[in-house]
Amino acid sequence: MFAKKALSVAASLALAEQALGFNAHRHHHDDKRAIHYDIVTDWVTVTVTEGQTTPSNTPAPAAQPEPVAEAQYSSKPPTTTSTTIIVVPTPTPTPVAPAPVPTTTLVTSYAPKVEQAAAAVSSQAPAVQAAAVEVSSAPASSTKAVAATSTVGKRGLAYNDASLVSGFLSGNDCGNCGWTYNWDSSSNGLTQSNLNYVPMLWGPIDIHTSRWNENADKAIENGSTHILSFNECDLSSQCNLDAQSAATQHVKWMNPYASKNIKIGSPAITNSNIAGQGLDWLKAWVESCNTAGCHYDFCVTHWYSPSDAADTLFSHLKSVHDICDGKPVWLTEFAPLGNDEQISSFVQENLAKLEAVEYLERYAYFMVKDGVLVSGNSPSALGKTYASA
Repeated sequence: MFAKKALSVAASLALAEQALGFNAHRHHHDDKRAIHYDIVTDWVTVTVTEGQTTPSNTPAPAAQPEPVAEAQYSSKPPTTTSTTIIVVPTPTPTPVAPAPVPTTTLVTSYAPKVEQAAAAVSSQAPAVQAAAVEVSSAPASSTKAVAATSTVGKRGLAYNDASLVSGFLSGNDCGNCGWTYNWDSSSNGLTQSNLNYVPMLWGPIDIHTSRWNENADKAIENGSTHILSFNECDLSSQCNLDAQSAATQHVKWMNPYASKNIKIGSPAITNSNIAGQGLDWLKAWVESCNTAGCHYDFCVTHWYSPSDAADTLFSHLKSVHDICDGKPVWLTEFAPLGNDEQISSFVQENLAKLEAVEYLERYAYFMVKDGVLVSGNSPSALGKTYASA
């Protein structure tokens, strides 16, 4: 499970540094989720330190763990003892050249940095350069579906800690909330049976693939109707795969579920406008899928930008819809940057617009976290706005 930076004063400072240019946009990962695993073979201590480099996309064989709990967000490198491995991604800021005014993204994202080797070895996601721009669609994905096909509410809850979902819903009537996900293939203690859980295969590496089929099958038995492919392969700090490799892995891990009448999402992309990322990467993936034979029923994207750039949210959704040959779109992460008043106004003003986008099937604000959609074990002011808008 895999956290990302909180949208806070720190995020605003990062925006000032990173989003000065029209075409200069970077993901920042100041706050990440920690993952706790029980190891049933050897007692291991893994320490992740600041400044570690990103490994190649051929990680050493990982243990086959089951996540058992969520840790708190922390910017300090934790150290574990006994049979628990804590994997904490390190921030990976990328310098950019300044330019006149920010018009698009400061993008953040969840990532389980999970390459696991011997004791005292750092853990991070595999690294591969994103591919160049290409276009087209996959054989199983050429339908011109304009309308959304989901039978649950569009509005979703993205979470790390399942108990906070209960806190968000405590005395908070979210009639439009119909689904949840947590960047993992297991719901990890979610108790709300009225919320449709959507499992995700964060990336095609052993620590996730070793659990994928069992967890996805269990989720489907419990009522899941959709699954999500990889998380932000267009970023080196996230799934980090070129489009062709991602298409090949999608066929391997996602395609088998098409025969089970499960709707399959594309890998999620950022709204970065850096060459090779965002829409560029999606175009390349769709083209690769045309050859590889990917099955996907909807396309998935993320959006992070200043609160006064709402128009770019809707233009980005339209671009994703067009690139994916008219398929439905899921917005599985989004948040504006600004002060509390600006953020609240953005949510109040734009949720109804998202509901009205015919081809937008589902969306989820980033995220059910203390200080964002919840405050302690209760909904925050923003959480109440998100529930009621």
